[in-house]
Amino acid sequence: MIAPKNLPKRYLDWNRRYKAPSGRVIINSFKRYLPALFYRLSGAFSWQINNTTRRFEYPWAFYAKPVEPGMCVLEIGGGLSGFQFVLDRLGCKVTNVDPGLEAGGIGWPCDQASITRINRIFGTSVELLNTTIDKVRMEPESFDRVYAISVIEHMTQAESFDMMRAVYRLLKPGCFFILTVDLFLNLEPFTSRKTNEYGTNVNIKSLIETTPFILADGNPAELYGYQEFDKENIQSNLETYFWGSYPALVQCVVLQK
Repeated sequence: MIAPKNLPKRYLDWNRRYKAPSGRVIINSFKRYLPALFYRLSGAFSWQINNTTRRFEYPWAFYAKPVEPGMCVLEIGGGLSGFQFVLDRLGCKVTNVDPGLEAGGIGWPCDQASITRINRIFGTSVELLNTTIDKVRMEPESFDRVYAISVIEHMTQAESFDMMRAVYRLLKPGCFFILTVDLFLNLEPFTSRKTNEYGTNVNIKSLIETTPFILADGNPAELYGYQEFDKENIQSNLETYFWGSYPALVQCVVLQK
């Protein structure tokens, strides 16, 4: 599916509760003189500012499939986003795999010192593996949930294919890979342009077919790469979709092992 313009009430409530997607506005002098207090008041989402589409993406990802205390959760490309810390505070064992500026595609700052500082401020224990998912050495079938929120479109094609195979190996049977993928309106298939400063429009069907994943949730008519996808229909209904601060829609997908 593509994120709709109108957010469900529980998504709005979730954003208010966790101060997503960009934290609570706090007087900046707190940040200079009392940084720990500033971040406690403004929330974990204040560390990293993203496209405003996260207003939909974070609560959608949270509710897409239930999460419970004790679950082992992996976030790919989590950066310094607050989502991983929300899951940790709910009792999940959270690992963030993010190469930071060493990404082969487009990366953002993310290092161990930053994650350690955020953990200390919020009383969490998120583990950062500062590398790419294909280089991670973890036991197969060790995770209950894997998340990739607006990450894949920033990767090279080789990286994205490697990621899919790695996630399939790491997920427990029957468990879910929950992902959102930007659909840029200034790129192919809507224009002749192939790439922009943030990445490319990913052929989702080809991506999924690199593994035996089952499409558990997702509308092929709104997923680029499927035969049912109709760019004219997407364009003629733009007013019904959630737009971000950058001209992009959000494709939402749940895959099951």
